[in-house]
Formats: sequence, C-alpha cells, structure tokens
Amino acid sequence: MQTATLTRTAMTVAGVMLAHQVAAKAVRDALFLSVMPVTDLPRMVILAAILSVAAVPIYTHLLAWLGPRRLVPFGFALSAAAHLAEWYLFGIGPAVAIIVYVHVAAFGALLLSGFWSLAGELFDAHSARQHVVRIATAGSLGGIVGGIAAERIGAWASTDTSLLLLAAFHAGCALGLLPLCRSGRRPARPLVPDPIFGMQLLRASPQVREIAALVMLGTGSAAILDYLLKSRAAAEYSGGDLLQFFAIFYTVTQVVTFSFQALFAVPLQARLGVGRSVTSLPLGLGVGAVAAVFFPATPVFALARGTEFVLRGSLFRSGYELLFSPMSPSEKRRVKTFLDVACDRAGDALGAGIVQLLLLAGPSFLVSELLGVVLLMVAASIWIGERLDAMYLRTVEQRLVAHAAADGLADLSEFGAPSMVSLELPVFDEPMSLEDVTPGHHEHVPVYVLLDEPLDLLRQLRSGDKERVLVALDAAPRFEAIHVAQAVQLLAWDDVTMQVRRGLERTADRHVGVLTDALLDGATDFAVRRRIPRILLGAPSQRALDGLLLGLVDSRFEVRYQCGRVIDRMLIAEQSLRVDATRIYQVVERELSVARPVWNGHRLLDQFENSDAVMFLDEHLRDRANRSLEHVFSLLVTVLPREPLKVAFRAVHSEDPMLRGLALEYLTGVLPEAVRGRLWAVLEAGDLTLTAGASQAALEELLRSQDDLLEQLFRAVTPSADDAPAQFGPRRTARPPSAPR
Repeated sequence: MQTATLTRTAMTVAGVMLAHQVAAKAVRDALFLSVMPVTDLPRMVILAAILSVAAVPIYTHLLAWLGPRRLVPFGFALSAAAHLAEWYLFGIGPAVAIIVYVHVAAFGALLLSGFWSLAGELFDAHSARQHVVRIATAGSLGGIVGGIAAERIGAWASTDTSLLLLAAFHAGCALGLLPLCRSGRRPARPLVPDPIFGMQLLRASPQVREIAALVMLGTGSAAILDYLLKSRAAAEYSGGDLLQFFAIFYTVTQVVTFSFQALFAVPLQARLGVGRSVTSLPLGLGVGAVAAVFFPATPVFALARGTEFVLRGSLFRSGYELLFSPMSPSEKRRVKTFLDVACDRAGDALGAGIVQLLLLAGPSFLVSELLGVVLLMVAASIWIGERLDAMYLRTVEQRLVAHAAADGLADLSEFGAPSMVSLELPVFDEPMSLEDVTPGHHEHVPVYVLLDEPLDLLRQLRSGDKERVLVALDAAPRFEAIHVAQAVQLLAWDDVTMQVRRGLERTADRHVGVLTDALLDGATDFAVRRRIPRILLGAPSQRALDGLLLGLVDSRFEVRYQCGRVIDRMLIAEQSLRVDATRIYQVVERELSVARPVWNGHRLLDQFENSDAVMFLDEHLRDRANRSLEHVFSLLVTVLPREPLKVAFRAVHSEDPMLRGLALEYLTGVLPEAVRGRLWAVLEAGDLTLTAGASQAALEELLRSQDDLLEQLFRAVTPSADDAPAQFGPRRTARPPSAPR
C-alpha cells in the first residue's frame, strides 16, 4: 500500500477512534455523576488506574507476541462487544455506570496506545513528522463529530442509547484497521516479549524515566483540574442536562483542537521541535491554573481544562509521538504501552489521590490548595521538558548507528564496534624505485657526486632531469629552508611527486608557513595546491589547521576537498585542536549554494588507494557517490559527532526507507536551519550519485578542460579568490526531502 493511502486510512481510523473517545467521556461522566456523588470521583479514578496498570503487563506481552496489526483490531472489536453488553444490562442499577467508567477510563487508553503503536510502525522517523500531525488533525475532526453525536443523543434520546453509538464507533475502528494490518514495514525477525517492565524498565533507561515523570505530572495536574470542573458541573446540572454539558464541553474543545491543529500545529511543531512541543502542555496548564486562582468560576475551570485538552490533542500529541519514532518496533511497543497506559493512569491516580487527601483534610481551602499543587507539578514538568530535545537527538543517533550496523553500513573496528576513524586520503602511484632498476638500466644513469651541502642539493632539484632529481631526493635526509620552495614546485611533476611528498612530510613541521603560503597562493600550480594538504597532515598544529581552513575557499574544488579531508584527519590525530563551528557551517552553506551543473560536475584527478583500511565510503558507494556531497559531509564531521554523521551519509544513499528516514531525522536535529535548507534542496533533487560518462581517458581529458575553463571564468567574474565559493550559484530554498524517496 502506498504511503499516501496508508496515511488516509490511518486518518480515517483516527477520526472514528477520537469520535468514540469524546463521546465516551461525555457518556462516562454523565452516567457516573448522575448516580454517584462527586466526592466518589477520586476513588473511581484510582480504581480505574489500578485496573489499567494491572492490565499493562498482559497487554504488553500480547502486543509483543501478536504485534499491533493483529492485537489492536481485535481489541477494538472486543470493546464494541462490551459496549453492547453494557447497553443490554443498563437497567440493573448503578453498577453499570461503574462498569462503563472503568471500561472507558481503564481500557480505552490501551486501545489508544495500541493504535499509535501501529501507526508509528507504518512510517520512518523523518516522514512521521508530517504524517503524525495529519493523523492527529483527522482525529480532532472525528472528536468533533463524536461530541456532536453525544450531545444530540442527550437531547433526543435516553442516555443508554449512547452506548450503541460507542459500540458502532469501535466496530468501525476494527474494520478500518484491517487494511493497515497487511501493510507497513514488518520486523525482520519474530518479536519476543521483553522481560523488562515497570521499575526495571525505568532503571534501564534514563530517557524513559524522564518521559514517565513528564507523563505522570501532566496527567496528575490534568486530573486535579478535571475534578474541579466536574464538581462545579455536578452542582449545577443533572441527568440529560449533565450529558449535554459534557458533550458540548468536549465538542467545543475538539473544534478548537481541530482548528489549532489544522492552522498552526504543523508550522509550530516544525519551529518548536519535539521538546518544546511537548512542553506546551504544562505551560498551558500553568496559565489555566493561574487564571483559576484569580477567577475561581465554572467558565474559568472549563477554559483551563479545555486548554489542556486542546494542547494534549495537538502540539503535545504530535511531539510526544515523535519521541518514539526512532525506536525499534519491539522497544517502541514495550516502552510506549508502559508510558501511555501505566504512567498515564498512575498520573490520574496521583491527581485523584491528592484530591482525596485534601478532601479528608477539609474542604475549606480546597480549590486554592489544589491549584497550588497543579502549579508545582507544572513547574516540574517544564523543567523536565527542557531536556527532551537533547534526549530525542541521542535516541535518533543511537538508533541510526545501530540500524546501520545491522544493515552493514557502519564501519566495524577489530573489536566489532562502529569505528571512529577517519576518511581515506589520496595517494599517488608508487614510482619504480632505484633498487628495482635493471643493471643494464644503471649503465645509462649518469653518476653524480652528491655532496651534503644545501646548494648542491638545490642544483640537483632544479636540474629538470628526472633521474638526477630522484637520486637527490633519495640522498637527502631532510630539506633545508632553501630547498622547500623548490620541492613544493616539484609536486606538480607526476613522475617524482611521491618522493617529493615524502621528503616534504619529513620536514613539514618546520616549514608550515612555506607550505600554507603555496597552498593559498592562487598563482601556484593547481596540481601543487591540491597535493599540499596531504603533506600538512604530517605537521598537526593549530597553524597548519588554520591554513587548511583558509584553503576551504579556494577556487578549485579538489583543493577544497583535500583540505576538508586533511582537517578531519588532523582533528582525529590531535584532539586538542579546534575549529570554529560557525566558520565551517558558512563554508558548507557556500558549497551547497553552487549551481546544480557545477555541483554535479565536480570530479577528482588524484585517485584513491582502494586497499586503504579506513574508508569513508564502502565499495558500493565509492563508484557512485557525489563528490560534492561527500565533501560537505567530510566538513560537517569536523564539528558534529563523527560516527553518526558518517552513517547518515551512507544512509541517505540507502534503499531502506526506515534507515534513510532516521538519517534525515538525525540531520534535522543537528544541522543549523540555513545549512539544513540547502542540504534538503540537494537531497530532494536527487544529486546523490555520479552520472555515467564516456570512456575514462576521454572523461579525464574533458574534466581537465572543464576545470581550466571554470577557473578562467571564475577569475574573470570574481574579484577575490577568498570569496570564490560564495559566487558559485544562487541561493535556494527547499522543503525537507521526503523519505522514502
């Protein structure tokens, strides 16, 4: 089934499910408060919470064995049958009101959590951002329909008739989920129930502890506001009027939720991120509680409780569901059920318990005391919520590396762990050593007496005779200052490049200034400039690093490319060295701003050694990866966590939509907005791979001509080489790339 079809189906089911939820809340509250005093409400909430928490282990194991595709539709069908039984037994007395309350409050949360677990497995971590918001919006619209239906039943028919409506809603959910059960990404192996549960789960994961505390505090404070509203409503209404009041209240909140979700939730969620989207709930609760402190009237309590409903069903729900999108299916099922049901119901019990204790202490200042507790819980929730973004990014990073390692995309060290080593660097073909020359060949080699004096060595290096130069290079242990400038010029001579490079590497630490001056001088031969960065790797220092950073604005791509690679290697070798992240991001922005023909036309003239044990690209990507994109990522690894970013580079080339989605979600979390927008333009355009060309010889000749032409054009239109990359093309604005592609 196509992603668009899956989304529409999930939206339809979410609408029917939320229609049931809103109608069921109105029916539940009206039935209970019509036959029981409002002071019994806290005890009822605690009973429902206990039963719900007790059901979680059973539900979790069933979810692990059967999976949400089979268990969730069956659960909705069973709930529909239970509503029919409640309708049939309605006349037996107050016991039915208690059964309905427990059914809706305790087991409705299990079905809600199960649906979101199923929906979460249909999409990858990145595309889930858009789909979850749309599904939640459809759910809000369905809630409006459910509230209107419950209100009309309260006006036109008896209360027990509403139970038939609830049965029809859940039966529709069961039927609507059947197409989803045959679609989506399935686990690679059967899932076995995880023995970790409850307190063991909290001890095993700090992230789960923080989310659990946030959920409990949020539902606990909401439960206190809920009691204050219902106690006022029960004092003013009864019977059908009470059902209409709750139906109207829940319908209005759903209308506001839908409007907010449709108009503001998507841009706000994208701007706020996961953590602040979740934190919007306690902030809204705090504002409502403060208003109720100064104006303790029924409309104000309704407004405070309604604000909680609106934010919980829109921004909070969208951000909260995204917290689980990077998790594996088995981990998500186990953790999400625990949080959605056990912690949510425990929060209800916490709020109800606080109300019950204050009722026993005396109701004189009950409202003020309860609102004070709400504000304390809100403050704690905001403190926890501020840490969610970092926690979410860690989860995405860990899941990305683990997923890539399972798929063979991550480098493995000798210990089996993802390696933290760097990119491979270009080397040049080894020339024939003098020892390998045949005796007959030696007869034709002029013999020179090489004195260990600087001027004699300089004369040999300037001779222009390959064999004299090679003999001199082999005889010279280290270059003096007067030799370095001449040796640098010899880097352009392919026949002696390897020996010159080795000689310069032995003395690079003493001549960093000469090397960097040659690197940054636009008049220096292109072949020399592109080979100097590799030599500077032998002199890891802040001075050499600063020179390489200046080389990132060279007019020629291969010079910038080699500088980026060596910067990465140098930072690994000397962890005390530092680069300015802002400066790197500016360079990356300029690289991403080039015109697409230039971006796709970048090639390298110096070849790589395929036997290098440490490679940024595997053999599959080596032949097809876009060099421009590879260069951008090699720059980013200098300021961002290395291993996850390298895995992300491989993952964006992957055919696995879940892995690609995790990579895009990780990049969304770590990249600045300006860089992210330009990178999305590249990924969306599909500029990831090299295009097939002519024969290798013809291609190399064409590329040399193209490079010369580009350099001439560049110098003609650019006043300064330092500003070169900024002139490469227009700025582009792009939407995030879709995943899967």
